[in-house]
Amino acid sequence: MENKLLILIVDDMKDNRLIIKMALKKEGYLLEEASNGQEALQKCQELKPDVILMDAIMPVMDGYHATEAIRKIEEFKRTPILMITSLNEKSDKIKALKAGVNDFISKPFDKYELVARCNSYANLSKINKQYISVSKNPNTDLPNKSALLNDIKLCKNPKIVLFRIQDYELLEQFYTNKIAIKIEEKFTKIIFDLVAPDCKDARLYHTSEGEFALLKDDIKNIISSEILYKNCIFLYNNVKNKIILLDNYEYDISISLSFAQNTKHIFEQARMGLNHAIKENMDVVFANEIAKKVQKEAQNNVKTIQMVRKALNDEKVISYFQPIYNNKTKKIEKHESLVRIIDEDSKVISPFFFLDIAKKGKYYTQITKKVLQNSFNALESTTTDISINISATDIEDKHINKLILDFCKNNPKKAKRVVFELLEDESFKDFSAVKEFIKTVKSYGSIIAIDDFGSGYSNFERLLDFQPDILKIDGSLIKNIDKNQFSRDIVETIQNFATKIGVKTVAEFVSSEAIFNIVNEIGIDYTQGYFIDEPRANIN
Repeated sequence: MENKLLILIVDDMKDNRLIIKMALKKEGYLLEEASNGQEALQKCQELKPDVILMDAIMPVMDGYHATEAIRKIEEFKRTPILMITSLNEKSDKIKALKAGVNDFISKPFDKYELVARCNSYANLSKINKQYISVSKNPNTDLPNKSALLNDIKLCKNPKIVLFRIQDYELLEQFYTNKIAIKIEEKFTKIIFDLVAPDCKDARLYHTSEGEFALLKDDIKNIISSEILYKNCIFLYNNVKNKIILLDNYEYDISISLSFAQNTKHIFEQARMGLNHAIKENMDVVFANEIAKKVQKEAQNNVKTIQMVRKALNDEKVISYFQPIYNNKTKKIEKHESLVRIIDEDSKVISPFFFLDIAKKGKYYTQITKKVLQNSFNALESTTTDISINISATDIEDKHINKLILDFCKNNPKKAKRVVFELLEDESFKDFSAVKEFIKTVKSYGSIIAIDDFGSGYSNFERLLDFQPDILKIDGSLIKNIDKNQFSRDIVETIQNFATKIGVKTVAEFVSSEAIFNIVNEIGIDYTQGYFIDEPRANIN
């Protein structure tokens, strides 16, 4: 019985209802009756029929108004409604279609046609149920992301507000997933009490954990971005001031919002805007503006990648060399190898403009290999040491790792003149691989330096892991050391510590005589910066 489909027969004539029931009796359907549109509306809410057979002309409420009322209820938007009518006027049929009728059966009806149409729409109802089952969020029973994407396609002029409960993941971790789901359920029940008046008729979706969307088809295009922004602020403030009471506990929640309009990929742009709002700790973001910036950035990135690819193909990835001055011997004893690209206009391009983009693609490894080759070749034309920047990504790359170790193994004399500067960043995760690399290159006589020491990622504990020979003090501490006493105090602390453990120090970003003199007063071993010399293509 549970699997049988239910057909609701709506007609003010009892004999008509009986004839229809007799025609459908052998088809295995559950059959219910209503004598007018008002009764049909009530029975729809009680019985949830799979197919509705609706008469057109009835007392109390006719079939047109009943259909309109039924279609306004969310769960019946897809329920097949067939109008049984003796009306043949084109205008009557258009009126019925506008009300939401799917098809017609003419009176007097043919039994076989009635059965065939009912069976056809019953099958459609099954498919609709299957769609609904996969287009609803199981926790809140709200339509999900799939339903939203489908409904957007049906909108003439969609406007969307996407919002997410801030730190929802922490709710799950702190209160358990079960509590987080209950908070979601409570939240969805009060949403329409918190939205602006002109959003009351929007449709609510549960797009992912802690994330929701409001969709409205602004057919006449009267809702501007300014109005949408005000509506978002209205919702943000109301949520912020709302307490969710659950099992006698009070929960404060806040949301981040993004809104989008008049764009082809409206949901994707809204999601992009929401991610930006969360990342930048913003309350509300107009996604269209963010999308324009991202699109422009993407176009620039493509141009940069094309420039890098061409430079690699044309052998235009080169190294510039900046001298490192020994403050004790007053001599240039090292050069740092710094990557550059020569573009199509023969301009020298700094890594600031291409290296981060290259890291996201497949060309970074090729650039690193080229820099290593340039640096190793430079040892032939100078008696100074060559300092080379390498990252955790480089060390973990099997090809780059092998290239470095093979060079050191096959060129033992030159290996003793190479300084590997470890670039400290968040990518240092596999310390065992890094420590093994350091141990191996040191066995060949190479020197290890920690670059940008004193910056965000570096710390004194790291010295135990890497056991460097040199600390390159972060340029942000050096460049204002003549004006900032706090910077000077930090640098002096680093220098005193380095002296105690027998590690040499290098001051980067030394751009003036005043800074150079302070660096020497503190006792730093080496100086690097424009005061000594700028990076040059010719190492001599």
